[in-house]
Amino acid sequence: MKQSNRQHPRVAIVTPVYNGEQFLAETMACVQTQTYPNLLHIVLDNASVDSTPDIIARYRNGRVPLVTRRNPEVLSMYDNWETSLRLIGPDVSYFLILCADDLITDDAIEKLVDVAEVDPDIGVVGCQWTTGTQPGGDVDIHGKGLPTDMAVFDGRWFVKTYLTKFHSATSPQCQLFRRSLLRDDVPFHKYDEMLMDIDVCLRAAVDGKYGFVHAPLGFTREHADRTTSTVRKLVEDFTSNWLALINRHGPSVMSAADLVTCRRAYLQHYFRRLLLWRFRDGNKKLYDHHLAILKEQGIQPSPLNYVEALLVWAWQVARGNRGDVGAATSLWPKARLELSEMVDRPTAAADRRRSESNC
Repeated sequence: MKQSNRQHPRVAIVTPVYNGEQFLAETMACVQTQTYPNLLHIVLDNASVDSTPDIIARYRNGRVPLVTRRNPEVLSMYDNWETSLRLIGPDVSYFLILCADDLITDDAIEKLVDVAEVDPDIGVVGCQWTTGTQPGGDVDIHGKGLPTDMAVFDGRWFVKTYLTKFHSATSPQCQLFRRSLLRDDVPFHKYDEMLMDIDVCLRAAVDGKYGFVHAPLGFTREHADRTTSTVRKLVEDFTSNWLALINRHGPSVMSAADLVTCRRAYLQHYFRRLLLWRFRDGNKKLYDHHLAILKEQGIQPSPLNYVEALLVWAWQVARGNRGDVGAATSLWPKARLELSEMVDRPTAAADRRRSESNC
């Protein structure tokens, strides 16, 4: 790049890793080929017992400076992630967590920072992302639904419409956070659970704005040893954690009536999943596990609830809208109206720029 680093805010890419020898080299290599000039790679080895330390050592003299630490003993995944974030120095303006089996495109940081710098109220910038067994192979593109002619969105609107499944534009595998969101006395990830990366994205967005790059910049590798794959297969916590997201964030961004509508739509999906686990899969243990989760929240599905869930699913499938299962589609017209009003409303950043220009 022709411009000096002083004209580019410093970005830290943070990679917590445990026994990552299978894919870590590819992950570290993709950081070294970033087009963004003012970059730092922080890698925290969680007391790995494979060749992870040797792989890290290969990149010590790379173009992108490397900061490495090794835990004296194995921490939980949650604690390792939190510890890795404490290695980010005060000179960093933005950071991105890159898992040791994931990849980002060479221009990912450059494009994410370009959007983040548009408005100081943007707390997090996401993008589209792909999944597959190998980059460049048969991949699925995720993170769709936002209007492609906009890159900055009101944070409350973004969170509300995400919970209603109006869009799916979070990118937990490739999201750029503003460094000011990190506090020494508060964990960055508030909850140790599946979807904790989505939860922190929603929390970062709700008090400000959300930026988005309409291009697939991240790649999530699907493989048998991936933590999210093994946990999801055992307990299907994605399903219960999504309900937790609605309960946790919905009250601050929705009216009481809209929250009831959103929860009801998702619970219809949840009840149908219960039936599938119990009768199609014959997994009574998983069925009982989720019944207990719901009971703790005062939810006990009745036979009528199950019938309604099946009828709604059949109706959506018949209309070719299988992807809308669990979505609060009745709230989408209001979301579109609010979006059109948001386009016409000046942003706080624009007001500040006009004020500064008049000084």
